[in-house]
Parts: sequence; structure tokens; C-alpha cells
Amino acid sequence: MSYSYEDLERDLAIGHELHFNFKGREYSISNNKDGWYLSESYSDYQSFVDTNELLAKGKIDGKLLKEIWDEVDVSVIF
Repeated sequence: MSYSYEDLERDLAIGHELHFNFKGREYSISNNKDGWYLSESYSDYQSFVDTNELLAKGKIDGKLLKEIWDEVDVSVIF
């Protein structure tokens, strides 16, 4: 699925969540009443107040999402 970083920004801004793969590992971006989460499946997670903070500070392998997004394979958007 072709899904750009701009698509991610737009979809998060309207409340969508997603699952994606990066370097053979599964991740999700999700939210609940306490905020937004960037999580590696069944493992570590990072929490953020809002999507702006998630996009500005969320990292995988020490890199911001924007830096790795061309290598990400999005599997589900909901």
C-alpha cells in the first residue's frame, strides 16, 4: 500500500489509528483517553499527549517516524 508521511499526518489528525511493519517488526499507533501511543507489538511503547507530539518525538531505532517512513509497510488503517 502506498501511504506517504503526509497521509499519516492527515489521518492521525482526524483520529485514525494504524498498524505497520518496519524491518520485520510490527508496530501500531493508537489512542485512548490518556493520549497517543507508538508501540512495538507485544513490547515497548512510547506515549504522547497528542499526534503533534507523537510525530515530533516518536522514534523507532533512534530515528523519527519521518526519517524511516519510506521503509514502512502499512498493513491496516482504522
